[in-house]
Amino acid sequence: MNAEALELQSKWDEAEKEYQVIQDRDPNLPGIHFRLGRLLLSRPNPPADASEKAKEHFKKELEIDPHNAGAEYILGELARQESQWDEAIKRFTKVTKLDAGFTDAFLSLGMSFVAQGKPVDAIAPLETYVKLQPGNPAGHYQLAMAYSRAAARKMRSGKPHSSARRQRKSRVKKLRMLRSLQVQ
Repeated sequence: MNAEALELQSKWDEAEKEYQVIQDRDPNLPGIHFRLGRLLLSRPNPPADASEKAKEHFKKELEIDPHNAGAEYILGELARQESQWDEAIKRFTKVTKLDAGFTDAFLSLGMSFVAQGKPVDAIAPLETYVKLQPGNPAGHYQLAMAYSRAAARKMRSGKPHSSARRQRKSRVKKLRMLRSLQVQ
């Protein structure tokens, strides 16, 4: 508790020392690696290797507690920031299965699918996010983007919508009728 209190007071070095003492006593204590990883990412002006060190802590946390949705989510966010879409999607998908109430995981999953060029896959998690967080405009915006890109992709695929197909069939039928009248 002392380490968390120091962290809340932005006393990063002191909090890290406290967490380190706890880790040294019990390196397999659930939550300790998560807290160390979070601390590394929370510092203002973190060192260049902070992200890599934090990843190591989050992965270690998942070895100890494979159901830690927070560690899984942060690893997903780090992957998303590095445009590692497959990794991000895998992580966010796991979070949504571990904790169906972890709303940000649904948003991040949808955004990752859109960024990867799979807007159709983005729709379901974004719809879930919007249902869980109806007041957040970010979810509505991302969902609109997914719908828009999915529609554009469908149009580019050359598959006309049923109404366009009916109109084309009607024109072809009229042309055939006109040609048959010209021949007579």
